[in-house]
Amino acid sequence: MSVPAPPERLDGAGVVLVRVGGEHTAGIHEAKARSHRELWLWMDWAGEEPDPPAVATAFVERAVAVWDAGTEFTYAITAADSGEVIGGCGIMTRRGPGRLEIGYWVRTDRAGAGVATEAARLATDAAFGITGIETACIHHDAANEASGRVAEKLGYRTVDRFATTIDNAGESGVEVVWELSRAGRP
Repeated sequence: MSVPAPPERLDGAGVVLVRVGGEHTAGIHEAKARSHRELWLWMDWAGEEPDPPAVATAFVERAVAVWDAGTEFTYAITAADSGEVIGGCGIMTRRGPGRLEIGYWVRTDRAGAGVATEAARLATDAAFGITGIETACIHHDAANEASGRVAEKLGYRTVDRFATTIDNAGESGVEVVWELSRAGRP
């Protein structure tokens, strides 16, 4: 399923989300490498070993292609004051018509400072700016309490919990689904 693209730049409090492009390859590689130990607990794409730089190049190439196809919109989370890549955020169409999923990760040394919450807020606002989108959702493993706090702060509500396979070391095997409707936004 494809949808019209959201804006390529989203400005927020202390962070800017920018459509991922070749200029972000080194920053993405560095941010993932600095945060690998934490990322691999939750993210399938992180893998058990740090990635070589070529993986970041392939990631960026894929991100550009799926943005152009209208199926996934990947942003580099950058520090507003320096432009440094401090994480990633995505808006994905994989949950069906009228729904977009929001995903996010933040470099370890920036965790706990509100970066994920601000990035997810910007992505949620962008998702609801797309005609025909009535619901935004966030999915995470129940053991990833930080992701749940982000969803809760933004007014998302838990709508489902179900057993799933454990793919990463930190997971409990329980997926939590949060939703926010266009009509129910705070």
